[in-house]
Amino acid sequence: MAKTRTRTLLGVPVPVALFFLGILLPPEVSLTVGGLRFSGYRVVLIIAFIPMFYMLISGKRTKINIFDCLVFGHSIWATLSLIKWGGVQQGIESGGIYTIECAGAYLLGRLYIRSIEDFTAFAKAYVGVVCFLLLFTVPESLTAIHFIRDTFAAALGGPGAPYIDPRMGIERAFGPFDHPILYGVFSASAFSMAYFVVADRRFMNISGMARVIGVVVATFLSASGGPYLVLIMQMFVAAWERVLYGIVGRWRMLLGLFGLTYLAIDVLSNRTPFHVFVTYLTFSTHSAYNRILLWNYGTAEVARHPIFGVGLGDWVRPVWMSDSMDNFWLLIAMRYGMPAWFMLFGLLIGLVYAVGRKKKLPQNWQRARHAWAFTLFGISVVACTVHLWNALFVLFMFLIGCGVWMADTKPETARKPSALKRMMPAMPRRRVPLF
Repeated sequence: MAKTRTRTLLGVPVPVALFFLGILLPPEVSLTVGGLRFSGYRVVLIIAFIPMFYMLISGKRTKINIFDCLVFGHSIWATLSLIKWGGVQQGIESGGIYTIECAGAYLLGRLYIRSIEDFTAFAKAYVGVVCFLLLFTVPESLTAIHFIRDTFAAALGGPGAPYIDPRMGIERAFGPFDHPILYGVFSASAFSMAYFVVADRRFMNISGMARVIGVVVATFLSASGGPYLVLIMQMFVAAWERVLYGIVGRWRMLLGLFGLTYLAIDVLSNRTPFHVFVTYLTFSTHSAYNRILLWNYGTAEVARHPIFGVGLGDWVRPVWMSDSMDNFWLLIAMRYGMPAWFMLFGLLIGLVYAVGRKKKLPQNWQRARHAWAFTLFGISVVACTVHLWNALFVLFMFLIGCGVWMADTKPETARKPSALKRMMPAMPRRRVPLF
């Protein structure tokens, strides 16, 4: 299939650039009409959704596959759940917006990131944005002045950034986002792309490693446990990949290590592995206790409503507990039912498995695969302790869509030499140092 030329802005396709610009617009720019909030990224996705859906079903850029079906199946089931528990009007309004955010963000990555060149350009732009925001968030953390949020609030009206207690002697940076957690996860999600794509996995790549450090600093400024966990998970698997590079079965070994760790905690501790995990990966005992309660009452709600969930309705809990659900995966099951959960989780696991099975890929493709898979791994793990909402949810779906091109590509196509190279005599290979 011939590659379709797409106009670019800052090195990435224009729709992708506009989408990220929408993500970076603070909530003060949002407009509420008839109970629906129109943020920058929502406007982009609403405008682009129908053209992208047509491109998908027409086969102009790619062919429909099982992963596309899972995304739309999840969105349709979520809409049916909202209709069942809230009526047709709620299903049309809330279900429509959810479909645009979920399937729309996925389609944006699916249709506009179609090659190693597209992915590399996107990774560099993403990392560049995170480092650029440091110009605002470093002073924000040191002065407690929320430069981006407060400037837009003063110009357009609105309350500005809410007060949140400082941590570790610094003000928790919002950047342009609704909450420091969103800013932190947005920044931490760029780590693997900075290390594997921008720095080419080489410690002596000074410019690239400076950007890696910039991503780490940006994550630190959020002063939030969730973003720190995203960063730590990516660092861990990156270190595992580097130390055991070239060893066959290293990822099966890692899965086995995770399984043994889970069993050891389950056997040796008087608490469940989930309780241990939450206790040691949150900043305070209060936060850990609250997440344990959310898990207990949330899973009980899923057991009562396993098919269609509770929609946007209330759920059973003590009167003194907040309705905030700091667990993305649990919220999906509780709100839309287990079928919707299985389709979303199956999309993620199935796509990572399909991409991971590709063999004999060039080095730059392997680095892109690691960057993409490790980013999703970090976000998916932390989604057990935080909710992916607003900009963070559409970013997550966009990143999932960004990897479908790797599953579509045949390895022999990626490594096919040019006619000139086939005519040239073979030259002795020279080992290139890693750093």
